[in-house]
Amino acid sequence: MGGLSLPGLSLFLAGVLAASVLLAVGSVWIANKTVYRPGAKRQTGTLSPFLTTVALVYGALLGFTVVVAWEQFSSAEANVTNESSTLTTMYRQTVSLPAPEQVRMRELLRTYTGAAQAEWDKRQRDGASATARSAITDMYRVLGQQTPDAHPVNAEIREQLNVLTSQRNTRVLDAKPRIPGLLWSGLLFGAVLLIGLIGFTHLGNVMSHMLLSSAIAILLGLLLFLIFWLDHPFGEQLGVTPALLDYSVQVFDGVDQGT
Repeated sequence: MGGLSLPGLSLFLAGVLAASVLLAVGSVWIANKTVYRPGAKRQTGTLSPFLTTVALVYGALLGFTVVVAWEQFSSAEANVTNESSTLTTMYRQTVSLPAPEQVRMRELLRTYTGAAQAEWDKRQRDGASATARSAITDMYRVLGQQTPDAHPVNAEIREQLNVLTSQRNTRVLDAKPRIPGLLWSGLLFGAVLLIGLIGFTHLGNVMSHMLLSSAIAILLGLLLFLIFWLDHPFGEQLGVTPALLDYSVQVFDGVDQGT
């Protein structure tokens, strides 16, 4: 479930920025080598409507994608927070269960929480997911051994368990990228086209032109990287981390100690 680590994200960001700068500098260099410079001002004027149109359309698409990606990221973070809250509620509710069921439910809740935290680690993900699913199934079995009339709190815990199951399923689905490949193709093509058009405009100073084009390319690269990161919300050090579940473990310990 965890995405790229912090070093991996740093290297990926560096690669994106380097590619952006190379594209910007390369566009200016090609323009200066292939475009007939005495007519550059006239060509720039002819190019301006195309540049403006591409910039407006691409800006709208980029802004829309950032907003959607941020909403999905926020939703994933809120869901994990709610999952942690549900776990603590269920653990507190076990104080009303008979001793055998109480001990077993607490063991299963701790097992599930530990497995959920381990799902962020790529090396442990498969085994942890199986453990978490097994823990949920066993909790249903424990609660199913008694009728709701015998222990009314069972019905409340069962309802919370249904909520926990739904939150887990949502978390698993949130780990999958939501932005389709076709949209990524449009974003990347639009960025290349926009930087290319900027490179073929005319400035009297070539070095200034390269610097300005590079600055715009870096901005676009940062925004595309931001979209990629938001579309992969789960991470071990950044984004939605397993630390959100640490509070549950603290509450578990407090309940065991009678606080």
